[in-house]
Amino acid sequence: HDEAGITVLPVLAVVLVISAIGFGLVGVMNTDITHSTIQGTVSRAQFIAQAGLQEAIVRLKANPLYRTAAYPAGIAGTSFGGGGGQFWIWVEDYAEDTVTITVRGRGTSAGRTVYAEVRAIALVGPPITFGLFGVSTIASSGANSRTYLAPWRPSGPGVPRGANMGSFFDINFQDTGSRLNAVSETSPDTVTLRDGTFNDWELFGFTSQPAYDPNDPLPWILSAFGDIVKAQPDTGGPLHSCTPPTNFACLTVQNGSNDIVNIYELRETENMGHIYMSRVRRRMLPVSTLDPTPIQTEAGANTDNSAVNAAAGIGHANAVYTADEFHCLLAYVEANPGTVVSGTLYVTGDVQVGGSLRIGCNGGRARPTTLEDQFVLTDGTLAIEGNLTMENNSTLTIQHDIYNADPAIADGARQKIALALFPGAGANSWGRLIMQGGAQQKLVADGLVYTADGMDIGSQAVVDIIGAMYHNSPDNTRPSFNSNNATTVIRYDPLAGSRLGSASGIGVTILSWQQLR
Repeated sequence: HDEAGITVLPVLAVVLVISAIGFGLVGVMNTDITHSTIQGTVSRAQFIAQAGLQEAIVRLKANPLYRTAAYPAGIAGTSFGGGGGQFWIWVEDYAEDTVTITVRGRGTSAGRTVYAEVRAIALVGPPITFGLFGVSTIASSGANSRTYLAPWRPSGPGVPRGANMGSFFDINFQDTGSRLNAVSETSPDTVTLRDGTFNDWELFGFTSQPAYDPNDPLPWILSAFGDIVKAQPDTGGPLHSCTPPTNFACLTVQNGSNDIVNIYELRETENMGHIYMSRVRRRMLPVSTLDPTPIQTEAGANTDNSAVNAAAGIGHANAVYTADEFHCLLAYVEANPGTVVSGTLYVTGDVQVGGSLRIGCNGGRARPTTLEDQFVLTDGTLAIEGNLTMENNSTLTIQHDIYNADPAIADGARQKIALALFPGAGANSWGRLIMQGGAQQKLVADGLVYTADGMDIGSQAVVDIIGAMYHNSPDNTRPSFNSNNATTVIRYDPLAGSRLGSASGIGVTILSWQQLR
């Protein structure tokens, strides 16, 4: 009986071992739970910081001038997600149209608080901030070539500055006599536009002829003008063939391949003394295109011209036309001065304004006709699947109600498209605007002028635009914009580019991003 309790000892030993293992497992699990809690709090802080970055983008879209005190100054935080979640936002100027966004996020859970910080460089502004932009080459040639990139309704000398011009490929000045913003260098120079004849300095808000030395490579008046922007698509781009090679557009003169880096070099070293722009800069930009579908839908619903259609022998009431039908419309308007054509028009096929064609109109009766020399489209948009060629002394006027006393109406009109050219079915129907030139040839437009393949302006022709121009190109074999001894006046309106971007007209593109902690 003295050995009766000995069997309990192995049981106790096993219990002790199992208990030790259990306590060990509990400790490991507790550590894992702690680590998981910490990691969850870290992730929470990081997600809150990302939410703060998105909030900063929303604020910048609402107000592109939104800025805060410099990081890491004390600023008010914003609660997010409950449970003590909060973020702080710092937005500071970085360079040109870019800002630095720094966001601190705080996550709290299980009594633990963790901070995370992210920083991004973002491009802020309207999707298109140019009076004149070409995906391919922007070119000017001829000693009599004049281009003015002025602001719409300046409030004073150089306020606001004139419009920018840019390209994804090349900005090229072929002739040392070509003038860009050369505001009456030595003697008064005038331009005749749809609303009067002006001394050219008046386009930039000057009330009298500004005095400056045209031989000075950097005269004070340069500050009144916009910038030459050597752009690069935000999706990247191939190296260009200028020297040195660059992903950004080249700035060249004549047939040289030397990439010019600043205005001093352009005006002084390269002898382009009639070119007046504020500076040369590089910028990454989104590629923009225009969708023809909504425009065609608008034209399909436009029956405002049904009576004119019927009188012209066009067998439908809407404003979607074949090229022949549109030529019939032009012929009828020419023969009946005072005829009003309005709203959105959409044409499938190459269009010719001016010149002579044999077309079938008025019930199919073929007759020779000189097409409309002065076609006016009121409060409208002209969209064409194909090329538009202006011959002889033709004038094409597409106006909107931008002068309306009601700001809401005027602003809405300023956001409209004036002319849009898209690729057509023909092998050479690229969607190009060709002004063959002539002393009386003129394009007058309010709003956005968009082409899928670019624009040629011949000698003595005049372009009078209140708005902006954006010219695409499927390749670089043809210039996006080519002015040859012509006069181009663009009074830049920022609202004109809104149809190329978001509904608000303001875009925020994140260019780079990093985790600070």
